[in-house]
Amino acid sequence: MKNNTVKLLLESDDLLVGISELSKVTDVSPRQIRYWEQKGYIKSTGEKNGNRKFKLPMVIKVEIIKHFLDEGYTLTAAVDKAQEHQENIHQAKTLLREIFKGVQQVDERFTVIRLDNFSNKEGFYLIRDSDTNQATYQIIEENSEITAELLEKWFEPIEK
Repeated sequence: MKNNTVKLLLESDDLLVGISELSKVTDVSPRQIRYWEQKGYIKSTGEKNGNRKFKLPMVIKVEIIKHFLDEGYTLTAAVDKAQEHQENIHQAKTLLREIFKGVQQVDERFTVIRLDNFSNKEGFYLIRDSDTNQATYQIIEENSEITAELLEKWFEPIEK
């Protein structure tokens, strides 16, 4: 179930938020949001009852625009930079959607993310140790079993 949830999040842009919620989460006033929409910098779904609803990509775009405005960029430059960032996010999402194969917890200590479909035909694993807050990666043959003992070896301290 966890794997399906992650895949759905990577594939879905259907989250809808109203202008009040958007304002709260981004710290951008509703007046400013309406202005940006009027200028064509962002788009709402245009609900029939007049209530503006914004999809997840627009929530992210507002947050990115706000970030660049806070950095001192003009509104036009901030919008341009936000558009560039959104294209990069889209490309990363597309790649992750293609290579993400699953996530699992091992002994409530390790989080293991499996990525695959690479030209070398081997499994690529990202592993995080919640006890030490360390992360590593490993390339493992497809039929290998991932056990706590194996993972612990990857996180053993290197003696100097």
